[in-house]
Amino acid sequence: MSRKPLYLIDGSSYVFRAYYGVKQELSTSSGFPTNAVHGFTNMLLKFLKEYEPEYLAVVFDSKGEVFRNEIYPEYKANRGEPPESLELQFPRIFEVVEAFSIPVVRMEGYEADDLMGTIAAANGHGDLKVVLVTGDKDFCQLVSENVTLIDTMKGKSTGVSEVREKYGIGPEQMTDFFALMGDKVDNVPGVRGVGEKTASALISDYGDLDGVYGNLADVKPRVAGLLEEHRDDAYMSRELVTIKTDVPVETGIESFRYGGYGPERLAPLFRELEFEKLLEEIGAPPAAPEKASAVDYDSYEHVLDEEKLGRVVGMIEDSGELSIDLETDSKHPMLARIVGFSLCPEEGKAFYVPVAHVPTIGMDAQMDRGVVLEALRPVLESERIKKIGQNVKYEMLVLRNHGVRLRGIHFDTMLAAHLLDSSQNSYKLDELSRIHLRHRMISYEDVTGKGKSKKNFAEVDLETAKKYSCEDADVTMILFRKFHAVLVEEGLWDLYSEKVLGLLEVLCDMESAGVRVDTGILGEMSGEFERDLDSVQKRIYAEAGQEFKINSPKQLGEVLFGRLGLRSGKKTSKGAFSTDSHVLRELSAEHEVPVLVLRHRFLAKLKSTYIDQLPRLINPATSRIHTSFNPAGTSTGRLSSSDPNLQNIPIKTVDGRRIRNAFVAEDGSVMLSADYSQIEIRLLAHFSGDPALTEAIRNERDLHTAAACEIFAVGEDEVTPDMRNVAKTMNFSIIYGISAFGLSRRLGIPVPDSRNYIKRYFDRYSEVKSYMDSSVEEAREKGYSETLVGRRRPIPELRSKNRVERSRGEREAINTPIQGSAADIINLAMIRIFGRLEKDFRSRMILQVHDELLFEVREAELEELSGLIREDMEGAWELDVPLKVELGVGRNWSEAH
Repeated sequence: MSRKPLYLIDGSSYVFRAYYGVKQELSTSSGFPTNAVHGFTNMLLKFLKEYEPEYLAVVFDSKGEVFRNEIYPEYKANRGEPPESLELQFPRIFEVVEAFSIPVVRMEGYEADDLMGTIAAANGHGDLKVVLVTGDKDFCQLVSENVTLIDTMKGKSTGVSEVREKYGIGPEQMTDFFALMGDKVDNVPGVRGVGEKTASALISDYGDLDGVYGNLADVKPRVAGLLEEHRDDAYMSRELVTIKTDVPVETGIESFRYGGYGPERLAPLFRELEFEKLLEEIGAPPAAPEKASAVDYDSYEHVLDEEKLGRVVGMIEDSGELSIDLETDSKHPMLARIVGFSLCPEEGKAFYVPVAHVPTIGMDAQMDRGVVLEALRPVLESERIKKIGQNVKYEMLVLRNHGVRLRGIHFDTMLAAHLLDSSQNSYKLDELSRIHLRHRMISYEDVTGKGKSKKNFAEVDLETAKKYSCEDADVTMILFRKFHAVLVEEGLWDLYSEKVLGLLEVLCDMESAGVRVDTGILGEMSGEFERDLDSVQKRIYAEAGQEFKINSPKQLGEVLFGRLGLRSGKKTSKGAFSTDSHVLRELSAEHEVPVLVLRHRFLAKLKSTYIDQLPRLINPATSRIHTSFNPAGTSTGRLSSSDPNLQNIPIKTVDGRRIRNAFVAEDGSVMLSADYSQIEIRLLAHFSGDPALTEAIRNERDLHTAAACEIFAVGEDEVTPDMRNVAKTMNFSIIYGISAFGLSRRLGIPVPDSRNYIKRYFDRYSEVKSYMDSSVEEAREKGYSETLVGRRRPIPELRSKNRVERSRGEREAINTPIQGSAADIINLAMIRIFGRLEKDFRSRMILQVHDELLFEVREAELEELSGLIREDMEGAWELDVPLKVELGVGRNWSEAH
């Protein structure tokens, strides 16, 4: 019987794949980052279950320089330090491997490649096979009849035949192949100008590097010249890419025998790292927490009759507070029907009132929804009783659709958490509970299941529903106490209660109002776009000289880089040549096909995302579309829109603007668009106090033309459209702390030119540069940036040792006061205008898109309301320079804007 193979896992590769593969920033409740540890552990566990190894080791790189740096000091010089959040996780990753009882191999001065190469060479013979678990192509040189590679991420195995098929040469020739190609990632020079195809052909024709250089007379003159010029680089590169097989490391097969893992070693570490799902996967119980649970499930009660409901109402009136959570049959508030009410008048005391659960045998009778609503109406509509909720806007909308106005909104835990730290990825209740209370809540999936077996909440049994729903209301009440104390202590309570909570009623009203969409217009547009797509497709086929699947990256790449011979650029994670939008834009100067493909993609996206989708989203009860506005959806405080996202409809293209034609006013009304003009530039002038910028704004000069005059040292009458476009890009890019490289890509100009533009800009607007520098320093000192009204955004990256993370933090420190303050101002304007509309007008505010507010205005109210809207928006905050609002009116959104 043949022996089981020895598996050598490239641990360093696993770690980086895990870190960058887990998109969500995971952390423990104490804030320790865990995304790399979690991803690595998942990968390791999956490998162990799938391959059941008998011999195994995880091999890691050593820290610091290796022997290759002595050969070439610039080896891997273009690789920065790993992100600080990743560095913190390495010790825990080593602990994970140790807890799995897997042998670890690591040696100072050597990379994982050389250790794996040495162990493979010592064991890959006879009846013993060695499998190198890696996605690194460099290991192809080690492949033999007894040594193979597997990439567990791609499910791909590589042996001798696969190497020959992919590269056209054998594994023993790969070091010479790599010597010619070089490696940008590791900063191995190779022969500049020689790519993969040429390198493969040369090695295939002449055998090895010596053979290539012994036959330069037979090589094409251009390539021969490159080879001669970079001869030393080629031979040095071969030395750099050759994996050593003689490192003085333990290679005996028995030292790699693996006996499996036990939950008893892994469970304590998984509990410490809060890997709840992984605990389940290894069959270990979650274990008793170190402290008592934040809630007591036994204290929760059902309410199934009017008498008890009356007692609960009395408790709410006595406490003067109510944490409320509704269970419904839909996540969309405009479609949701109430299934049950969770009411918490004080910490640890919560009641569940079911009204629409599917009856089952033995289930106690539920009260009628209408009876419950009428019994609760006095407390729900009372301004005296303080309402507390998590994303309470949802409850406000659902209750409004059931004929009840939820008043007395006192606290929203989601918005409080966002105000205190706007840099978090999630503000869901279970995440807030985990971080701030160290309490793992019952999840929605725990209750309803997932996949094909998922059920509606109305099908959940009453006992489970009670625990789940009451916990939501109870935890919300507990977090309210905690967050309220912090807001008061930090001096943020007035800001929160007046300006943050004050927006909720506005957003609730806008979402409830919705916007009317003309399906007839969209239907006509769908046909027009279909014809346009067909026309563009035929032109693509004609220019390419063949038909192919335009939406297939693989087939498109074959056409662009194979048939048409265009220069190839970056590759995807799977090794294929990229055909993303950036690549296509770069190729557009060389051929018409990339231009047409971009056009085809744009039209297809508009058609599928908006033109064909919007009619399906019309609410049958209102005949309007109701988007959802999230005030905690961005780190800068800008509102985000979802289900559907109406803020992303393109307006810079004719096709994008056409979609806005379908957003129409009701009969007797018109659309009024009120748009802040260049508010971020005006805020930049306010914060910086730059005299040149301030003067241009006060004199109502065209700000982009004014900037062009300074950058190009010309008079206004000499400014060309191209000059103004450069200046416009500069004006808006400076706010985001753009680099010379970033500006060069945006404008499509050489980096020295963009660097020169930035210098000229700051030479003229010197106080802008001073403001940007001081913003960074102030944020670094405080640990956060601040907006006009005092909203704070923590920026821990400013103190990072990693240059890339630190640079990102500096850009955020520059941008946050500008963009965040723009959000503050438009939110304040919305609160003022809403108060006016609610009191005196029948017109409605229906959308907010970045710096624009959209209204559906009764024609009889248009003249008076136009002036008042402008007044409220321009007077929302007093700056050192005037705010300016541009108004537009039309029958549809496109005409108005």
